[in-house]
Amino acid sequence: MPELSAIARERAALATIADAIVAASVGKGLRIAVACPTSHLAVADYLAQALHARGRACRCLTVTPNPAAADDMPPNRQDGKRDLTIVVITSGLVTETDRGVQRVNISVTSAVPTARDRDVSHQRSDEVDSPPGSTPDIILDYREPHGPKIRYMAPFLSAGNQQ
Repeated sequence: MPELSAIARERAALATIADAIVAASVGKGLRIAVACPTSHLAVADYLAQALHARGRACRCLTVTPNPAAADDMPPNRQDGKRDLTIVVITSGLVTETDRGVQRVNISVTSAVPTARDRDVSHQRSDEVDSPPGSTPDIILDYREPHGPKIRYMAPFLSAGNQQ
């Protein structure tokens, strides 16, 4: 059972993420791709709830992982990717052209670091799990013993950089 401090830290991180996404997507639809281990699928649901609480009615769609795509990866990256699930959270109108849609890619990391792994904060954005063909706009790291930590947030989501 998680400690209360870990639950509070998770809620605070998700509230920060939801606030940033809502501020960056004023007047636009949303398409948020959350790449996470299957053990942390609830994160996408919690984020959708946080967005809903901020006035953005959302729905989640789970995309099953493609085992063939994992087979094309280098052997040292395959094990971590096989457990990866993509959940897409959408809100508002999504048109065929997607011009009025704010896209956000979130990568959730939960594996316990091994001796060969570096700290996520020192990894390049292409070295962490992210939706195929994209780089993460947000990296949410669950490797901390006291709850998750936001390791990276793209400048367009940071306070003061809203357009």
